[in-house]
Amino acid sequence: MVHEKMKKIGLSILFICTVFSCKEEIYSTIPNAPVSYKIYLNFQDQSLNAGTGAYLCITQRRLETDRLGFGGLLAVNGIGEETVNIYAYDMACPNEANRNALIVPENTSQTGIPTAITAKCPKCGAVYNIIDGYGTPQSGSKYYLRSYQVMKTGNSGEYVVMN
Repeated sequence: MVHEKMKKIGLSILFICTVFSCKEEIYSTIPNAPVSYKIYLNFQDQSLNAGTGAYLCITQRRLETDRLGFGGLLAVNGIGEETVNIYAYDMACPNEANRNALIVPENTSQTGIPTAITAKCPKCGAVYNIIDGYGTPQSGSKYYLRSYQVMKTGNSGEYVVMN
């Protein structure tokens, strides 16, 4: 009886380990590059407050200390638990891994405020989900966008993007 219970427990543990070991790895070909950039929802970057899918393409530094990764930053107000859920990605397409092949958000706005759920590489045609923080390939690629950590600072409406 005890031996039978141990066997069932062992099989259950083996099954759980097998299921979790099959998890797809999040992978990007974009090389590591320094990222340090502040987002100000109450000032310069207030368009991100427009709701889910609002985005900013950041290709120019504001301060000398700003670092924009390999190909620039794409900041998105995505889906999540908070009213504002800021996610950030490198704009370089992982299929191309080239600073000159940048993804472009597929604007779905009818109001003039840029909103997007996906971004597309104009060079290779790969499409990526940008709304959930993972940069998952939707078509044309097996690589994920390189995502960066976004954290609230102690100041209201201020976030820092970093790696």
